[in-house]
Amino acid sequence: MAQAGSGGNVQTPNVPKKVLIYTYPPTGEVPNLAEQVSILSAQLQAWGFSVETSQDPAMFTDVNLGRFGGVALINTCGELFGESNPGTAEAAALQKFVQAGGGLFATHCASVTLTGAPASDPAPYNKLLGGRGGDGYFGGESTCTKLTDHPTNAALPATFSYTGDTDNTDYLAPDTVVVVRCKWSGNGEKEVAASWYRTEGLGRIFFTTFAKTDADLKDAMLRDQHLFPALSWVLYRSPIQQ
Repeated sequence: MAQAGSGGNVQTPNVPKKVLIYTYPPTGEVPNLAEQVSILSAQLQAWGFSVETSQDPAMFTDVNLGRFGGVALINTCGELFGESNPGTAEAAALQKFVQAGGGLFATHCASVTLTGAPASDPAPYNKLLGGRGGDGYFGGESTCTKLTDHPTNAALPATFSYTGDTDNTDYLAPDTVVVVRCKWSGNGEKEVAASWYRTEGLGRIFFTTFAKTDADLKDAMLRDQHLFPALSWVLYRSPIQQ
C-alpha cells in the first residue's frame, strides 16, 4: 500500500460536504455510542456538512464512498468490515477515497482491528490508518504530552492529565506523525502514542485513542482543543501546518 508523508499536501480537494459516520460492529463495550454519534453529527451539521450514519460494511465501495468528503470511524473494533472479513477490498476502496481527498477520522478502538495479521505486516486497513492497537491497554490516569504543533493539537496545553482507557500500539506506519503521547501511571508505566495523523494523496487521516466514551466528547478541553480541531483538519476546514 502506497503511503505518503506530510509534505506537499496543500491542494484543497473538491469533495462533497457530506460525512459518513460508521460504527460497526455494535458493541456493549462502548458506552453511549449513540450519544457520541449525536455529538459529532451536531458539530458537523453546524459546520455545514450533511451526515449519514451506518453499520453496514457494504458502504465501503468506490461508488458509495464517492458520495462523501469524510468518513468517521467511531469505536469500530475487531473485524470492522464484517466477521471473518480481512477487509482487503474495503481498505482498497477507503485508500482510493483518501487519496482523492477524502478525510478519515477515527477514534479509540478503530485501531484495535484485524489483529490476526502479524504486527510486522498488518492488514491494509491498519497501514492506511497509520497504526494498530496492541500489546496492552490501561484504564487509569495517564500524563499526556503534546508533541510538535499541528492543527490537530495546537490548542492543547503542553501537558495534561487524562483518566480513561488508552491503548498501546504494536504497529505504527513509518510516516505516521504522533501528536500526543501519554504515559500510564500503572500497567508497566508505558508511554504510548495517543493521537496521530498521516496523509495519503490529497487526503488526511487522524486517529486518537481518546473518546472511548461520550465523556471525552463532552470534556471541553479534549473536545474543543483536540477532537473537533482534528475532525476539522481532516475535512480541510483548516490548512495543513508544515
